[in-house]
Amino acid sequence: MTPTTTTLQINLDCDEGCFEMPEWQQLLARDPDRHVFATPRWNKLWWEEFGGDKDLFLITMSRRDEVAAVVPLYRKTQEGRKLLRFVGGIELTDYLGPICSLEDRDDVAEALVAWLSTTDVEWDELDAHNMPVPFGFAEFLVERADRAGLEFKMDQEETAAVLPLPSDWDGYLESLEAKERRELKRKRKRLGREHPDARFRTATADTLDADLKTFVEMHRGAEGHKGHFMKPEIATFFERVARSFVDAGWLRIDFLEVGDIAVASTFSFQVDNTFYLYNSAYEPDAARLSPGLVLVSELVRTSIEQGLKYFDFLRGPERYKYQLGAQALPLHNVRLLNPASV
Repeated sequence: MTPTTTTLQINLDCDEGCFEMPEWQQLLARDPDRHVFATPRWNKLWWEEFGGDKDLFLITMSRRDEVAAVVPLYRKTQEGRKLLRFVGGIELTDYLGPICSLEDRDDVAEALVAWLSTTDVEWDELDAHNMPVPFGFAEFLVERADRAGLEFKMDQEETAAVLPLPSDWDGYLESLEAKERRELKRKRKRLGREHPDARFRTATADTLDADLKTFVEMHRGAEGHKGHFMKPEIATFFERVARSFVDAGWLRIDFLEVGDIAVASTFSFQVDNTFYLYNSAYEPDAARLSPGLVLVSELVRTSIEQGLKYFDFLRGPERYKYQLGAQALPLHNVRLLNPASV
């Protein structure tokens, strides 16, 4: 242990085995605000797939010999500068930040700034992305950096969208704006009227291989950025996540099928009381049916039936999220600069 001037003590680990430490899982079990991207399983998979050209720095912070926080960081040299970022990267992990309770946010920010100010680890910039504003860690980090004399920048970089779920489907429909409610009902009825053989289907362990292939191919057939996103290394990551998360009972791959043809698909997680809509795609030839919107609305309906509390649409400004009643969740990017490098 390396003592600091904060109420927390810091231990630094650079070994991949740190993802297996039981304290991480124990900390999550005590945290009511935990999310899927904070799990050691997610972080381990991302690191194994994308950590090849990076250095791992996993910080644990303890109070009276009990782990209070895990701060998983990596270092990458980019354009001659040594950048520290949260494990999980920017593009694939929707929520980033330390794993700690709300009550410990300030202490964790203080300890992290103290470590940055005294560590022998070489760094030029801490570039911390995708931190949810309600969690508040970005604000604490900036405040502590300012007190320590570190130059900082904080920006809202993007938004996520979260839908608190009511107790029943009728109540959900009533919560929508009148125009959106009418449109949703119309689109769901039109699908049933024009395609009585349409069905919703969830992948199982037995169908996983074929369903993964269908999802990836549909994604690659999309227009614009979405179609270019699913590069081979990204597809491999999706496949690894799917196989790991299906074992944990967290994976959901869902389809809207007309006959035997999939016209929309989603790649999601269901963990604790939250459904996370991670990615989606649809067949452009079926666009007039609004298959993506109809499929997601069905996922909302089944989530309500199962008694879940939240439907998290995750990052992105897509309009359909707000048509379905979601609320914006801003995300912050905080950059701290090493005085020795400025």
